[in-house]
Amino acid sequence: MSAEEIKLPLTPYAWQADQWRFINRLTEARRLPHALLLSGCAGIGKQRFARAFAQLLFCQMPLTEGGCGGCKQCRLFMSGAHPDLLQISPESPGKAIRVDDIREVDGFIAKTAQQGGWKVVILSPAEAMNLNAANALLKNLEEPGKDTLLILVSSEPERMPATVRSRCQKLNFRLPDREQVIHWLREVAGDKADVDNLVRSANGRPLSALRMLEGDLLSHQQSFQAKLEGISSGQSLPLAVASWCKSEDPLLLIEWLQTYTTDMIKQSQSDDSRRVVFCFMDRLVEVKRRLLSGSNPNLQLLWEEVMLSWQAVSRMVNRG
Repeated sequence: MSAEEIKLPLTPYAWQADQWRFINRLTEARRLPHALLLSGCAGIGKQRFARAFAQLLFCQMPLTEGGCGGCKQCRLFMSGAHPDLLQISPESPGKAIRVDDIREVDGFIAKTAQQGGWKVVILSPAEAMNLNAANALLKNLEEPGKDTLLILVSSEPERMPATVRSRCQKLNFRLPDREQVIHWLREVAGDKADVDNLVRSANGRPLSALRMLEGDLLSHQQSFQAKLEGISSGQSLPLAVASWCKSEDPLLLIEWLQTYTTDMIKQSQSDDSRRVVFCFMDRLVEVKRRLLSGSNPNLQLLWEEVMLSWQAVSRMVNRG
């Protein structure tokens, strides 16, 4: 939890205004569903939206823009100690949410709210649930408790069982307008960053761009891109690049590689080359699924396969 979240009441980001108005209308009309599915690409602030809405539900004097920040419920929330909020996530990125985690949800929902109001469960990322966990969650989705809200946050809702998705009201978050992202990032980062380049490298995702700035990920991404270009030009060996990749964050590298592959699709001059690139993109989706499954694949072999495929695909595209 950031210092900002501890000191100040949470509010949604500016690009989430439409979703915030919609959910407020449902709340005011007492038509709030028992389960929400917040979906949209990663790096646009869905998790913050979920937490801001939880604070709004808890708040004793809610404002249009969010919790008041001064009441007892807001102070509990901002201290990270609100007893009627349960947040479920994997033990570490890339791991699964397991059935034992959902049993914790069962026990939480079965209890009476300690503060006498709403109980809120935030499950993120929801697509990390394995099949047993997803099936266990169905009971809570089918038999919701009184004044209980389950918020599922997902960047890949298609990986969740249809039985889970169909029992939630979906709230979709689109990628923000590029100019809006640039304006926000300049306010946050000031003049110390090449904002245009950051936004382009983050594929238009504001929080991804901010993480690049704060963690020096931009130079890391550029280094990865240079290695890929080295494979394409024949100056780097795929197996050597694979050895470098295995010690890096695999999900981050796959996401970057998906971005480069999308660019490659646009550059393809023939139907044959486009088909090959689309097949490679499908392979990346499968690799990401394996990484998120918790099966602990051999990373050296995985990256060797990916980089050898990248070499073949990029050569074909370069030939036109």
